[in-house]
Amino acid sequence: MKINIILPYLSKRPGGGLKVMYQYANQLSENGHDVCIYHSSRTKWTQRAPKYFLYLLASLRHFVFDEAQEIQPTWFVLSPRVKSVEIPKVRDRYIRDADIVFCTWWATAIEIAQLHPSKGAKFNLVQDYEVVMTDKKELVHESYSPLVNHIVIATYLKPILQKYSSKIPAVIPNAVSHQDFFTETPVQERNPKKIIMFYSRGSRKGSKYGLRSLREVAKVFPDIEVILFCAENIPPENPGFKFSFHHLPGNLRELFNSAAIFISPSLHEGWGLPAMEAMACGCACVCTEVEGHLDFMTNGENALLVQPGKPLEISKAVIELITNDQLRWQLADTARKHIQSFSWKSSTSLLEAEFRRAVKKSVN
Repeated sequence: MKINIILPYLSKRPGGGLKVMYQYANQLSENGHDVCIYHSSRTKWTQRAPKYFLYLLASLRHFVFDEAQEIQPTWFVLSPRVKSVEIPKVRDRYIRDADIVFCTWWATAIEIAQLHPSKGAKFNLVQDYEVVMTDKKELVHESYSPLVNHIVIATYLKPILQKYSSKIPAVIPNAVSHQDFFTETPVQERNPKKIIMFYSRGSRKGSKYGLRSLREVAKVFPDIEVILFCAENIPPENPGFKFSFHHLPGNLRELFNSAAIFISPSLHEGWGLPAMEAMACGCACVCTEVEGHLDFMTNGENALLVQPGKPLEISKAVIELITNDQLRWQLADTARKHIQSFSWKSSTSLLEAEFRRAVKKSVN
């Protein structure tokens, strides 16, 4: 099939939603499809103010060239078989005819709904209930238009989409790149007081609660070692425990394998890719019981789940794992085995089946 993938601006920093789409681009290309990614430099609904300068620079380039320009993400390695370009906006004139046009993000979904049918059967990958990230609630619901085929990454999203669209969305889970994330250091050989956490200044990730919980753990075990990794190059000031800070680490698998425990204090997650990657690398997980964790975590079986916004619950669970080797090892081993079933190969097979059904329907 000839597949067009439509994305918003080319991000300079890693992002889970874009990473998922790049993974699909590589896997679809490996499966023999002709894949082209279009990064739209402008949309009718711009995001946060800092993005304005990115849009302005892109607009100036396109004012001169007024055509698609070859461009590559700096933080993700796309297959050389995948074509990647930047376009001024999502319009028919900039996008080739194809069998499928595939996007993510509510604003892009609204735009692809307006494309000519020759650009392909229209698909939108819904990776979160995006009203939590914007004040444009009505537009988010408009993006669930029946003109587009919707796919959701988690089961909690399915009834939400059904409420606003006449089409029942397919559920295709996110996955882990098992070539990049796997267990190298046996869990029994790890320092039980070494803990890893994704750190963000964004409120959704709940990092302030994670830091508070780790301070509580440090009162009991002053010698804990904490690894914080982050997409922002601004470490926390005086968190109250020993820590190392890693900005955009290129050795994330190594960091996961050096730690015994991973914590995710998120208040909300569309899915939770870092938690899956930590599981694949043999970490025992303490995570919040939010929707985006529940499709691959079961409390007491492959993780310890706590209520969001409750740092004392997190610290209590971490202390339990530090002091109970058998529980820590069992959770880590069960999680590692469970996550093996989440592969990009299997998720892409499900995606291809949805694409083929739509193409067959359009022919008939």
